[in-house]
Amino acid sequence: MAETVISQRTQDSFVYLLISDSKFLQMARKGINPSYFSSQITEDIVNLCYRYYDQFRQAPETHLLDELVRFLKSKTEDEKNLYIDYLKRVEKLEIHNRAYVVRRVSEFIKAREFESSAIEFVKLVEEGKFKEGERLMLKALRMGLPEETIGLKYFARSLPGYYGSATKIQEIMVPTGFSIIDERIRGLRRSQLVCILGPFKGGKSWMCNHIAKEALMKGLRVLHISHEMTEDEVEMRYDMMLGGLTSGASREEVTFEDINERGFVTRTWSEQVETVFSPNDVKTIRKKMKKFGGELIIRKYPMGTCTMEEIDRYLDFLETYEGFLPDILINDYVEVMEMPLSKSFATRDRINQAYIDSKRIADQRNILVITVSQAVRGALNKTRLTLQDFAEDIRKAGNVDIAFGISRPDEASRVNRGTLYVIANRTGPQNFGCMFSSNLAVGQLCTNCWAIREVEQDNDE
Repeated sequence: MAETVISQRTQDSFVYLLISDSKFLQMARKGINPSYFSSQITEDIVNLCYRYYDQFRQAPETHLLDELVRFLKSKTEDEKNLYIDYLKRVEKLEIHNRAYVVRRVSEFIKAREFESSAIEFVKLVEEGKFKEGERLMLKALRMGLPEETIGLKYFARSLPGYYGSATKIQEIMVPTGFSIIDERIRGLRRSQLVCILGPFKGGKSWMCNHIAKEALMKGLRVLHISHEMTEDEVEMRYDMMLGGLTSGASREEVTFEDINERGFVTRTWSEQVETVFSPNDVKTIRKKMKKFGGELIIRKYPMGTCTMEEIDRYLDFLETYEGFLPDILINDYVEVMEMPLSKSFATRDRINQAYIDSKRIADQRNILVITVSQAVRGALNKTRLTLQDFAEDIRKAGNVDIAFGISRPDEASRVNRGTLYVIANRTGPQNFGCMFSSNLAVGQLCTNCWAIREVEQDNDE
C-alpha cells in the first residue's frame, strides 16, 4: 500500500474545489482518476463534475444538484440520502488552505501511480521490455497536479494581484491587532515563520496567545504546542485573554500611562478591564467564540522530548484521523525541544537546523508558524530589543520571515506597559514599533498603542 494517505477532510476539500472552482476542475480533469478515491460516492461525484466540465467548460457549482437528481433516479431512498448527506458535509467546508489541499492530493496521486507502476515495471523488466518500462516510470514521475509541480510561469501570466492594495489585504491571514504594527506590515501571512523574541518573563507566550485569539476571531484553526506550560495553564490563558469579549466577565482595575518619545509620563489613568474567572463566564465566551467557526487544539510535550519530526507526524495524525488542518501552528518554543542532528554538533548548529525545519513546515503545509526565542541576559531591562539580542545563534534572525521583539522591563511592567518592536522583516519595513498597555495578571494585552519613532538599532546600548 502507498505510504501517502489522503485524509477524509482533504478528500472532501478536493470535491468542494471541483464543484466550485473552474480552474481547479480543469487542472484535476487532466490528471486525477476518480477511482483513486476510496468512496464510491466520491468517485461518482467526481465523475459528475468531470462530465459537466466536458460539456460546459466550467465548474458545476449550484448546477451539480440538477446533475445529481438525474443520476439518482435509479437509486433507492437510502442510497439517495447517502449522496445528499455527503454533499451537505462538503457544502459546509471553507477552504482556507487551497495550496495545501492541492499538494496533498498530488502526493496521493503520485503514491498510487508509483504503486501500480512498480508492479507493472517488474513484469516488463522480466519480459525484457526495457524501453516500455522506462516510458512507464517516466509517466509515473510526471503524475500529479500540474499547478503543484510546474511553478510560476513568469511571462505567461498578467500582472499579479499584489500590485493592488485590495488583493494585498486579502493575502493577510491574521493581523497582529496592534494598529501601529499592522499599518506597516499589514499582518501575518501563510508560509511565514515568525519569531517573538523576548527576555525571561517578558510576555512572549502571551503574545502567541494574543495572535491566536485574533486568528480564532477570523474563523481560523490554531494548533498550540507548548513545551513548558501544561495544557491546563495554556487553556486558562486563553480563557482569561478572551474574557473581554463577554459582557458577563469579571472586572479588574488596571492602571495605564501615556509615555512620550523621551520616556516621560504625560498622563495616568485607571480602567476596569474585563477578564474571565468564573465557570459561567468561561462557558459564555467559548460559546461566543465557537460562532466564528475557528478551532483550537492545545498539545503539551514534556520539555526536551519533542522533535520537529514528531511535530510533522502529529500534524499528519490530526489531518488523517481528526480532519484538522491548522492554519496557524504555535510552537512555544523551538529551543527547549529535542534538537535535530547529532550531539556532536554545536548547540547553535542544532538550533539553526530546527529553525530551518520550522520554515520547511510553514512552506510545505502553507501555514503560518510562530515560535518564540529567549533574548540574551543583557536584554532583561531593555525597552527596545535588537538583532543583537538573539541568544545562542544570530542565524535565527535570518531563518525567520518576521521577528518581533517584546519587552516589559521592571519599571514598565509595574505600570502595566510594554514595547513591541519589528526587529527583522524579510520583505517589508523593520526597526519600528509601539508601546502598549497590559495586565498579564488578568490576561490582558491592550491593543491601543502608541508609536515609537524609528531609531537606530543600537541606540539602546
